[in-house]
Amino acid sequence: MTKLTDFIQLKTVQGTAVTTPQHTLIPESQALVVKFPFGGFVWQRPTAVLVQTGAQTERHPIVDVTRLATVSVMAASLFIPLLIRLVKKQTA
Repeated sequence: MTKLTDFIQLKTVQGTAVTTPQHTLIPESQALVVKFPFGGFVWQRPTAVLVQTGAQTERHPIVDVTRLATVSVMAASLFIPLLIRLVKKQTA
C-alpha cells in the first residue's frame, strides 16, 4: 500500500556554499516535493543563510515579506465582508 509520504515530501535543503576569505555562506531553503506517476513539481522558498566564521555558525532567517502580505490580504478579504455583514445586521 502506498503512503502519502511517497507522494509528498517537505524537506530543508542547503545550497552550494560560497566562500570568502573571512566567511562561508550557505543558503538554506524549504522544498515541497509532490510526485505523481506522470510527473510532479517542486516548490522552494528561501528560509535562511548560514554564516560560518571559523568554528562558529550563525543562522540568519529570511523573512518572506511577499508571503506575509499575501496572507494578510487573504485574511482581510475574508474578515471585512463578515464585519460588514455583522454591522448591517445590527443596524437593521
